[in-house]
Amino acid sequence: MVAQVVGYGMIDGLGNNPTTCLTNLMNNLDYVSDLDFFVNGKITRGILANQADVILPTDFSDKGITRTQRLAIHATAQAIEHSRVPKSTNVAVLISTVSNDSEMIEDSFPKFAENKRMNPRTIVNRLPDIACNQVASYYDFQGVSYSLFASCSTGLFSIDSAMKLLEEYDYVVVGAADAGCQSFSMKYFAYINALGNSSTPFDDRREGFCMGEGAGTLILQSPEKAKAYGSKVYATLYPVGMASDAFDATSPHNEGRGAKLAIAKACKNMGNIHAINAHATSTPVGDGIEYKVLTELFPNTPIYAPKSKIGHTLAASGILETIYAIEAMQHGKIPAIHNFISSGFLVPEGKLNLTTTDFPTEKTLRTLKNSFGFGGKCASMVIEVTRD
Repeated sequence: MVAQVVGYGMIDGLGNNPTTCLTNLMNNLDYVSDLDFFVNGKITRGILANQADVILPTDFSDKGITRTQRLAIHATAQAIEHSRVPKSTNVAVLISTVSNDSEMIEDSFPKFAENKRMNPRTIVNRLPDIACNQVASYYDFQGVSYSLFASCSTGLFSIDSAMKLLEEYDYVVVGAADAGCQSFSMKYFAYINALGNSSTPFDDRREGFCMGEGAGTLILQSPEKAKAYGSKVYATLYPVGMASDAFDATSPHNEGRGAKLAIAKACKNMGNIHAINAHATSTPVGDGIEYKVLTELFPNTPIYAPKSKIGHTLAASGILETIYAIEAMQHGKIPAIHNFISSGFLVPEGKLNLTTTDFPTEKTLRTLKNSFGFGGKCASMVIEVTRD
């Protein structure tokens, strides 16, 4: 089963819509900013999604919802509008997150411990799967609604699950959102030495990822439903290849065996891969192993890394970066890797996409998207765009 992307919406540290986000992904500006709290005595840095730019439906009640939910509703409303799909109740909703329940945790837990009164709405809005209910209720989508949790590969795992629902529903809303630039999440990753002061994928200076925020949502239909509805198709998603390193809680296998298995499944019977949208979190261990696998399997294919500009948006990363891949192919431009200067393990360095370059002139273009997560979770997917 393949999925047709008939609409999408996004918000992250670069903008609140696909056009602005792609434009800012291509420029030379840095969007990292100092945050207003400290971890281990050091100021933390992140790439905030500008809350002033979050646009919710005018009659949507946002009382007590978290920042993660606000981002999710923004991206979803934008995706539905972009798709122009007709009103239907036979729609499934799958919106995932890894951080929604950690928002306000420092305020909430002491109140629980001391038996203090709390607003029930605040408690319910911290549930990891509550955004699905909010979207389903607002739009009267009466199909199944749920969330997945697969660490930082949650986005692609969610897409895989959504694709399996396409025959049953008129369309499927699949998204992911995280607002990780908050104290609890930042401390969690700081204590396991995963954070850095800047996002420098594949570079010698990399020390960890820079936390980002954002949400992305896709509207998916089966090819048959897209044809029947007369939907405009922006991209085709091929089945997600998934595997496990079965090795370590936080580090990938030294030979990238899970990544190799996932990529092999994703690329089975596929044609040329014109670009690789890497997971590339800017961690010392992960980047080197991913690069080794990619250059082994695709020795002459350009590699780029959206996290170099948007930071690590956790669950949202797989879907946001899928949208960036779609937009990049539609515009015929392979983005540069921001902040890359040099790396001792890259030979030759030209295999990376160090400057913005043009895609080949073929009408049909394909990008391989990788997403890897703690616990050795590996997911890869081929995204195809046919240009007009």
